[in-house]
Amino acid sequence: MRLIFIILFQCAIFSLLLSKTASLKIYSPLIDYEAFFREDDVSFLSYNLLDPGIESNQVKVSGSMSVSGVYTTFSGQFTSPYSSKDNNGNGIYDFFEVEESFSMDLTGSVSYVMQGYGNISANIYANVQRVYGQHAFNLEETLTIQNSSVSGVYSGDTDSISEKFYAVHALGSITYDENAGTYSYYLGYHGTTGSALGSGTFSVNSDSSISLSDMSFPSIEDSTFTYSFPALAKKTLNSSVTVPFYAGNKFHVMTQIENTPFYLVIEDDNDENGDSKPDLLTIKSQDVQELNLTGWNYHVWPWVYNSTDDNWLYYYKIGEDWLVWRNKTSTWLKFDQFKGTWTSN
Repeated sequence: MRLIFIILFQCAIFSLLLSKTASLKIYSPLIDYEAFFREDDVSFLSYNLLDPGIESNQVKVSGSMSVSGVYTTFSGQFTSPYSSKDNNGNGIYDFFEVEESFSMDLTGSVSYVMQGYGNISANIYANVQRVYGQHAFNLEETLTIQNSSVSGVYSGDTDSISEKFYAVHALGSITYDENAGTYSYYLGYHGTTGSALGSGTFSVNSDSSISLSDMSFPSIEDSTFTYSFPALAKKTLNSSVTVPFYAGNKFHVMTQIENTPFYLVIEDDNDENGDSKPDLLTIKSQDVQELNLTGWNYHVWPWVYNSTDDNWLYYYKIGEDWLVWRNKTSTWLKFDQFKGTWTSN
């Protein structure tokens, strides 16, 4: 048992030394649409997002509120603040890039029915501007009354709203082991509640992109979209993703998960070999090892002593794949079901 603990300790220390951490950021077009109707004397009772405007470019909402104590229903629509502008031509929409300036004018209309008082219709004009360095926006909005049957409210009256709203995004880190080709990640959600964590395997492609077997993407968990836009009815979306290397320490990609666009960024400052490239791109140059683990085995699972290899091995499963840590050579090997052997890469 003392030998097992020594081996386990050595393996754990070795794995920690191999693991490296990079920052992970995921941005979405989903926002808090209530900000467009929020005022000091307004208390929302219900709010229905009928169309998020991701595909149609027209946000549609309805709901009910208390306006100075008066029960009021409303419905409205306005152009989506999400935009496909790409001023620097890098293939990433400016809406997603927190280091890029972003400003957009929006127009729309809204109708109110104030119980016992009458109806009001108004036009919406608004401007949204990015808060530099954040996936957040300042909203300056003006409502201009077009028609009113409510006493004391007249055509041409205006009301202004200033708000700050946050688009849904996730910030965290990804920890990887380039020898084993494995990673784990954690993401905290912003602009909504929740978090996500997971793990998987990655590979480096010939075009200097990296392929991740699994990644989490934040959504809004609005059950009203279960049939019309299922992705928005979930809290988290999961998918494999390939992320191209951009420059310096940065990988990034625009991708669509269940018809919802996302922008994913990985920033890796690790450069152990000094080649001015992130270690996520490192492919270890080592001879391929093949290992046939026949013969008798003694195990205290997941540790196994194999008589053929005269060595202690540690078994680990990731998804459908089995890996084994060979203590003799300090390498991870993956099982090749076609050859019936374990191979190092």
